Amino acid sequence: MKLFIPLLMLFSLVSCTEDNNRLDLSTLPPEKASTEENHTQNSKDSNQIGSLENRIKNYEEKGDLDAILQRGVIRFVAPRYDGADALPREGIPVSAYQDLAQTYATQQGLSVIWIYVDSFADLIPTIASGQGDVIITNMTVTDSRKKRVRFINPINKTSEIVIAKKPVSSIADIKSISVPAGTAYAESVLEAFGDDLPLFELDSSLSDSDVLELINAGKIQASVFDANVADLLLLDYPNLHKGMIIKKNRAIAWSVRKNAVDLQESLNQFLVSHHLRASHQQLEKRSWAEIKKSGKLRMLTLNNPASYFMWKGELMGFDYDLMQKFASDNDLHLAVILKNDIDELMQALQNGEGDIAAASITQTKERESRGLKFSRPYLKLPEQLIFTDANITAIADLSGRQGGINPSTSYVNTVARLQESVADIDIMAFPGLTTEEIIDKVEVGEIDYTIVDGHLAKIEQAHSAKLKSLSLDQDPTSIGWLVRDDQIDILNAANAFIKKEYRGLYYNIKFNKYFKNERKIKTYLEGRIVDGSGLSRYDDLVKTVSAKYGFDWRLITSQMYQESKFNPNAKSFAGALGLMQVMPRTAKEFGFSNLKNPAQGIEAGVTYMNWLRDRFPEDLEVGERTFFMLAAYNAGPGHVRDARKLARKLGLDPNKWFDNTEKAMLLLSKPEYYKKARFGYVRGSEPVTYVREIRQRYLGYIN
Repeated sequence: MKLFIPLLMLFSLVSCTEDNNRLDLSTLPPEKASTEENHTQNSKDSNQIGSLENRIKNYEEKGDLDAILQRGVIRFVAPRYDGADALPREGIPVSAYQDLAQTYATQQGLSVIWIYVDSFADLIPTIASGQGDVIITNMTVTDSRKKRVRFINPINKTSEIVIAKKPVSSIADIKSISVPAGTAYAESVLEAFGDDLPLFELDSSLSDSDVLELINAGKIQASVFDANVADLLLLDYPNLHKGMIIKKNRAIAWSVRKNAVDLQESLNQFLVSHHLRASHQQLEKRSWAEIKKSGKLRMLTLNNPASYFMWKGELMGFDYDLMQKFASDNDLHLAVILKNDIDELMQALQNGEGDIAAASITQTKERESRGLKFSRPYLKLPEQLIFTDANITAIADLSGRQGGINPSTSYVNTVARLQESVADIDIMAFPGLTTEEIIDKVEVGEIDYTIVDGHLAKIEQAHSAKLKSLSLDQDPTSIGWLVRDDQIDILNAANAFIKKEYRGLYYNIKFNKYFKNERKIKTYLEGRIVDGSGLSRYDDLVKTVSAKYGFDWRLITSQMYQESKFNPNAKSFAGALGLMQVMPRTAKEFGFSNLKNPAQGIEAGVTYMNWLRDRFPEDLEVGERTFFMLAAYNAGPGHVRDARKLARKLGLDPNKWFDNTEKAMLLLSKPEYYKKARFGYVRGSEPVTYVREIRQRYLGYIN
């Protein structure tokens, strides 16, 4: 019989930070209770903090669907993530599964409580003990787990693959393999290798990134990962290698208690009615009827601020939101397939890797000549000149000035027209640069102007007060979705949707969210709103909650002003709410439901700050840890982890924020860096400015 050998020595690595000889396990979760703890109540308001959870969360229920219906509450159990493990680049995002679970509860007339656990190994014990009812996550179906829970019909499939520091094509290439306790990987290793390969059991709280750190440092030889996330994980570790597949087509499913037969059947019927079934990503040129039958629409897109990106752990983008609605209106689940550039995206569409492309693509004859068809335009805006010089007031003022564009874009046609009408016009070519990068050159004065699509101009101007624009005297640019020229039925469906929604309520809300947002064009002139020694009308609340978690209340007050200007009803473009501008999904994870209530809004923000603080090594200098925590609060901890890793690669100090990691953060808006980052594109200037302004205001408060 094969023995599992615990690697106890790994526990000594938890607090290490990486230099040339040490590990950085900054993402290692701290030890916490397996379910959410109650929060101290500071408000007597009827909507007091955690009141719903206090009434109904901490009960034991081991019954079936009838008992759940009688109680009127269903408890979904999921791992607590910091937003997500990475920017989803292929498939249906986990957040969509959670939304689907909410829909099931609504159809059953049930209230929902989410129970979040910090260790994957705690999922099954939580429902087995009666502290939860359904596990909602990508859990691999194994024979050993079938003895403990009932699995719902598979929602996905994946293969399991070996990752090591050197190429692995057979068992002879490694001497041992190590996997976290409680995962399905141990069973797969035993099935594949029997007693021929020593198997070590790691601590169950280690994340995928932690295990990769151990491989990278030579602490373990190899481990096993799901193939559908291996490519994402290896973005951080280009020197590691994918090896042999040890288990193919492993089913992934939700699960319920072993005795919950009726609940299992009810969830199965629900998933069938919602056309959710396991499938593999493959090349397939599908008709609209085949797409409808499959229940899944595959969207090809790009990671950029107009189409698809992650902010504070939430997936966003104008194209993404519109396509979500198109899919939903047709009872389809949306799977996202991310590509690096428009040429790669169009080739993937032609190959059948996706069903439709949506990435703010300008309609041109050249693109149509490649066997593709554009939908009706869903964006029609004239191209804009972007510049900073107030002396440019007309097209004629471009004479003698230096401009710049990417020659592979549709703007080359506009340049040709400008050269016919304006004397002495000089426009440089910047092949390979994105529009955002060229705008950066304008902003810092390297060139005088550039040409951009109207919607991109709006995005950039919403983030920089320096940028000015001038509409070009031409017909509006048409931007549409792309399909193959043999997909007339899909094209008709897309055109009908765009015709119905264009300039309608949903469209206008989303358009204003992304293109008319002026949230960053603000001047923070004064952070003190009351006379005397007080900083805000919420000082007493802030002092109480800050003391509870060990924060300087003046730091929290400075942050609160940055977030909301002390407005408890504030709402951001991304949907964050309240005094501390917490995302509702994040608040829910920590047990808060009414963020506009000042007591809840403040404690939700400080609780999340406390959790973020634990995402960074304890041996960081206190001030530096605070700066990383603030940056993570603003942009999400995933983007900060990406910045720390990039800082290390660039020879900067990943344990210092100012003049080091902040420089790397700024680079994550450039394709050559964000394409290799697990969390992808981020407008790095936002967390950089955020941390600087909070620190400056805080120093003013304490002086």
